[in-house]
Amino acid sequence: MSSRPDSLLVRITDFLVAQYHTLGAMLRFVPTHYFIMENVLCDRQVEREADKWETYDLKPIDYFYPERDLLPGSLRSQATLRRLRDVFEDKIRITKEQYCDLRRTIEEDTGFLQSVNTVDYSLFLVRFPAHLQPGNTNARTCQWREGVPSADGKWKYRTVLLDFFWAKHTLHAQALTSLVHTFNVVGQKGPMTITTTAEEYRQRFLQMIDGMVELAATST
Repeated sequence: MSSRPDSLLVRITDFLVAQYHTLGAMLRFVPTHYFIMENVLCDRQVEREADKWETYDLKPIDYFYPERDLLPGSLRSQATLRRLRDVFEDKIRITKEQYCDLRRTIEEDTGFLQSVNTVDYSLFLVRFPAHLQPGNTNARTCQWREGVPSADGKWKYRTVLLDFFWAKHTLHAQALTSLVHTFNVVGQKGPMTITTTAEEYRQRFLQMIDGMVELAATST
């Protein structure tokens, strides 16, 4: 946070630990540790048109998702599919300069995540009507946290990187990776977001970003 103030990694502001042992915690029904993170939607509720804000939690689609790829189509409810990942069916329409800034920042952030062997992070994308002028209660150090106007003048975009807590070298991650590899000997379904390598996940994540962007035409 101090060395890279323009980073899009969501800010972690506190870490809380439950003071007392509970039955739910011992049975792993409830968490015992809590991350306190910044809220990039902190000013939405004060807007008259709060219902027009859209949010998307995005990950690469071309991985093996058991809930999607193992269940027959008749058993896949829309609620189950919605829990897997969001779908952004539009384009982020920005200028080449805005895109280069976004790509450079995300390249640096995902490069750091790869260096610490992290996978399964997601892009949290927010867009709201361009005519809104929300007053931020948090200091924004990057235009992508503040709100970047779209090239067509319809939207403003905000984005951060979330869920960067799955490190491949931890015991739980290694056990699950071994389990999925064993399954793939027969199932041949390929890697999941939490069992792929950090390098491959980063490559597919950057490809996802590129596929979402539509550059504004420039006059010659």
